[in-house]
Amino acid sequence: MRIVGFIPSRLNSQRLFSKNIKELGGVPLVNYTVRALDKVSALDEVVIFASEPSICKHIQPGLKYKFLKRSEALDDQGTTIQDLIKEFLKLDSADIIVLLHITSPFLKSDTIVDCLSKVSSGEYDSAFTAHEIRKFCWFKGKPLNYSLNKPTPRTQDIDPVVVEQSSLYVFKREVFEKTGQRIAAKSYIKNIDHFEGHDIDTPEDFKVAELIVNTGVFAV
Repeated sequence: MRIVGFIPSRLNSQRLFSKNIKELGGVPLVNYTVRALDKVSALDEVVIFASEPSICKHIQPGLKYKFLKRSEALDDQGTTIQDLIKEFLKLDSADIIVLLHITSPFLKSDTIVDCLSKVSSGEYDSAFTAHEIRKFCWFKGKPLNYSLNKPTPRTQDIDPVVVEQSSLYVFKREVFEKTGQRIAAKSYIKNIDHFEGHDIDTPEDFKVAELIVNTGVFAV
């Protein structure tokens, strides 16, 4: 069984220019993701899937990874993650894919190991990280996890809303080939806190990441 750490990357981000190589704590962002996957001993290989090999110039010496070139057509803003996975699986024989996006620098290796173990054991077909929100939530103009026709519950008693963290997904090849999705019906949900799950998509997100690094909560 081949288990691969999969890091998709492109340099032409719309919201934050060159964010994958932007320095966070003096270290280009891509290094955080490669480091985290390098610590997972069960992985057979860590693959950076990009059209531009120049990203490799920003990766610190000693980190183990392979660069796999993809078509520049996949750098289009309309390209979906499903498009990238489909193309990657044409080029790699991975049985289990550990997809980790560069934009979540604080994700712990222990979290990756936990999600991977749940899938590789056969207990689950896929796994992903998520946040639990225990607040009064609305969706399409209506309360989602409480009722206006009943007494308002205490926030500690309310049913939490689970939100995908959208960074780490572990799934079997057969799941994606059958459904075209990273998540199967039998999926393990790993709840993580907002520090670990912080995702960088905008300049404001990057400023928050810098604050996290500067506090010393996360060691660079």
